[in-house]
Amino acid sequence: MDLKKVLASERIKFGKELMEQASTNYMKNRDEALRGINEEELKEKVKKIKEFSIVNLESLKKKAIENLEKQKIKVFEAKDAKEACEIALRLIPKNELIVKSKSNTIKEIGLLEILKKRNKLWETDCGDFIVQITDERASHTLSPALHIPIEKITQKIKEKFGVKLKEDTEEITNWIKEFLRKKIIEAKIGLTGANFISADGAIFIVENEGNISLVSRLPEKHIIFAGIDKIVPTLQDAITLSYTSGIWGSGVFMPSYINVIGSPSKTADVKKELIFGMHGAKEVYLILVDNGRKKIIEDGLKELLYCINCGGCLYFCPVYRQVLDNYGFHYIGGRGVGMTLLQEGEEKAFDNGLYYCTTCQACKENCPFEIDIPELMRKLRKRSVEKGLETSVNERMMENIRAIGNPFGEEVKEGKIPKELFCC
Repeated sequence: MDLKKVLASERIKFGKELMEQASTNYMKNRDEALRGINEEELKEKVKKIKEFSIVNLESLKKKAIENLEKQKIKVFEAKDAKEACEIALRLIPKNELIVKSKSNTIKEIGLLEILKKRNKLWETDCGDFIVQITDERASHTLSPALHIPIEKITQKIKEKFGVKLKEDTEEITNWIKEFLRKKIIEAKIGLTGANFISADGAIFIVENEGNISLVSRLPEKHIIFAGIDKIVPTLQDAITLSYTSGIWGSGVFMPSYINVIGSPSKTADVKKELIFGMHGAKEVYLILVDNGRKKIIEDGLKELLYCINCGGCLYFCPVYRQVLDNYGFHYIGGRGVGMTLLQEGEEKAFDNGLYYCTTCQACKENCPFEIDIPELMRKLRKRSVEKGLETSVNERMMENIRAIGNPFGEEVKEGKIPKELFCC
């Protein structure tokens, strides 16, 4: 990656300005949401839930599948991205209209690129829809259109739909809402992710906009994609984590909606005979994706799987605030780089920011699970070096240490600043 070109691009320049505004608002909102809450007690509680869930993942997964299938939710297990896509394509007929909500897992497995060639698909999250129609990339986990100027949004709406809108946030949002409502009503298939899955038989999807409520209920077929790390022991654990994701994800005291899906829609109002497929989805499918997660646990890096993708850490990361989504791959930020190395290999991680992290600890300090990304990055960089992948600057620094005894390549004198400074 050519960082000089990235930093000089209009996309990054504008995105950084908006990020400054967003960070200020986020911090203010999160502080307000945490008012009256014992933050350390909550963080300790959710960390214990995730620790227990990952350690006991196999038994919890088995229990979850049994309970969900008892309730007529068909569950598939996919060992990798390729198998997950193959399962999805068997469930989705060609040329069928699809509506989709935000899903990191769908992005991870590369399904969208395949579906765009055989189906008409609309993103229903407002930010994702803006990214789709402007032919952009998402720049943030929860606020994907953060970097896109409002004039570009109205310009693209006029070009693609023949509708002229004022550069007004409310007018643009209302038009997007009305456009997407019609598509959701027409669609036969809805795709979503899942935030948490309780082993006692429920799928939790957290949202603020209300689009997921519609996507998961109005189409006849609802297909859910989730990493196996989303499984937790109980309904109460899932509720606690959903509540936490609202605070650290959007800086809100409570998400607008917590969707709890336990089965396809059903009724027993006639003779108490149970019939599936009433007002909501007639068929519900869950595709559980491993894609390297078991290996992550085996390699002693399970802390990466504590993450709930709230994106709160990104507002404080000095690297992300400079290069946005160029730091990471399927997932953004230091954790995203870690997942890239373990799922895609050392070279892909190297190209997407393995050596960008400054190990400043800001992410750890602002994570509800206190995930030690800096320490994980050190471990992953060691693996990278063993494969012969390190930066030219690192190589020069190590040569200086071997030759002179310090990283600067010259004798260090009091009061004199070396020509080159290195961060270790």
